[in-house]
Amino acid sequence: MPPIIEFTAPPLPHYIVSGSAVIPVGGKHPSRQNIGAFDLLVVEHGRLFIGEEGRDYEVTAGHALILRPDCYHYALEGCREDTLHHWLHFQLMGDWRVVEDEAYRHCGCSMTDKDVPGSISLPPFTATSYIVPLPQYTKLAQPQKIITLLNELVELNRNLHLDSVRLRQQALFQDVIVELSASSAPAGLPPQSACAEKAASYLREHYCESFSAQKLGESINFHPVYIARCMQKVFGCSPAVYLQRLRIEQAKLLLLQTDLTIERIAEQVGFNQAAYFTACFSKTEGMSPRKYRQRFTWNNE
Repeated sequence: MPPIIEFTAPPLPHYIVSGSAVIPVGGKHPSRQNIGAFDLLVVEHGRLFIGEEGRDYEVTAGHALILRPDCYHYALEGCREDTLHHWLHFQLMGDWRVVEDEAYRHCGCSMTDKDVPGSISLPPFTATSYIVPLPQYTKLAQPQKIITLLNELVELNRNLHLDSVRLRQQALFQDVIVELSASSAPAGLPPQSACAEKAASYLREHYCESFSAQKLGESINFHPVYIARCMQKVFGCSPAVYLQRLRIEQAKLLLLQTDLTIERIAEQVGFNQAAYFTACFSKTEGMSPRKYRQRFTWNNE
């Protein structure tokens, strides 16, 4: 199975240039090596025959192929019919890696400790990273939508001297990325991932309420022991720890965005006692809630 290209955002992928072309019968896609940018190919009609690093692809209408910037790609044979395809070069400015499709679908996610709320103490309003999967070869979920976006990108090329147009191209390109990523989604999550995500969604919705493992289990129709096992595997912590970290993150926002008392904030995020809230907050953040607020108060008043 074709691999998945995973990248960490932010930063988001950067659009470089795009176009479209008809390759006549017998014509071939050019062979290139280490071009330094990703090359997205979307076939509107006809078919392309391309190889990369020992993998052979027959890219037919409604399908997309991403050629890597660090590999050798080559034509396997000429087109058997006139082939209209769209191409787009882009760069990933941050970290990325290639994951085999089978491994990706087996685990259902690529979560690490950084995905757990509060697992790393960050400054307020910091943009936290997340993983975006792109299938290297896929049947597009909405091919006409992507083709329309690619045509819009090409039409904007005539006004590239305007910064506003270049910004518009970047925005359109992000829509292309969203559509490509959606095409990589498996039909269903593995059972453990599905259970963990249901539990996390429930906790996020009810974080300010009293918590019990039994109540959580009854709400999402899983045994509490199974929920704990699934959350440990997917998020690296138990439901109780996940909930506490989530409550601390919500408390940090209230400390910065409101003038509510510490006692009132503790109550709003689900702590029954202000003293226990202060102890948990201090253990997680290395300072008391009051000290945390003072860091961002004028003259530390």
